[in-house]
Amino acid sequence: MKYKAWVFLILCNLFWAGNLIFGKYTAAEFPPIWIAFLRWAIALIFLIPMAQLIEKPSWLQIWKKNWVVILLMSTIGVVVYNYLTYSSLQFTSPINGALINSLTPALIMLFSVIFLKEKINSFQIIGLIVSFIGVLTVLTKGNLLQVFQQYNKGDAILLLSILFWTIYSLLGKKAKHIPSITMVAMIAIIGVLIMLPFIILQPLHVRNVTSLGITGIIYLGVFPSVGSFIFWNKGIKMLGAGTAGISMNLVPIFTAIIALILGQGLALSQIVGGMIVILGMLFTSVKKKASESKKGLSLNKA
Repeated sequence: MKYKAWVFLILCNLFWAGNLIFGKYTAAEFPPIWIAFLRWAIALIFLIPMAQLIEKPSWLQIWKKNWVVILLMSTIGVVVYNYLTYSSLQFTSPINGALINSLTPALIMLFSVIFLKEKINSFQIIGLIVSFIGVLTVLTKGNLLQVFQQYNKGDAILLLSILFWTIYSLLGKKAKHIPSITMVAMIAIIGVLIMLPFIILQPLHVRNVTSLGITGIIYLGVFPSVGSFIFWNKGIKMLGAGTAGISMNLVPIFTAIIALILGQGLALSQIVGGMIVILGMLFTSVKKKASESKKGLSLNKA
């Protein structure tokens, strides 16, 4: 059983790593808003039937009771976060993207303490500090004394995107009562509708699109959006949220491996910063209680 769970989690994180790699290629051919729109439009082809067959939701009733939180989560999590993420990949590397994204669990924890008055232990505080140092190592290319000087534009945009994702994640705690697949589908539906007028205003130049770009869009819509969602939730059910969360440290590792296979370079600051980030995330995954509620993600992020 545990073997299967880890296979699911490895595949889940591999797909998330691929999101950044393929996102980099698609960002060279598609405007960011088009990438976000097409990704979730494709995902809905699978998510809506899955929700209907497995959860059999009352769509209209769920919308009427939760429209405010669904609208906010759609705007922040589907539209703004995805737009900023794919915009950042026009200027930064997938490896930097994965390492900066690794800061997300620590930020969610920090914001939960500030705004939701949740409590954390000393290990988690150490983990937060170590994680920030690791990301700063990547951002400053190892020159931590230059922390207040100029950053790569893409890294700055990516930092902004994970702040929005953190807000989205806190909002998700208000929607835990909605069946998981249904929630992802509804958020994606509203997000796609919100993006519709923006893609009309920004026409896609089809002549610039190659088979690689099309493959990338299909990958984004199927694997990180649907495949990771399924495998993540299976892993959580088998191992619990705490153990599954540790597996997210695989994303920057997989991203680096894929990037190296594709011939992209790997800087020493990325290696050192990545190791520091992973160390920090191991600290933040230490809980006060050994048992945790087994709950799934509301939307696939990376």
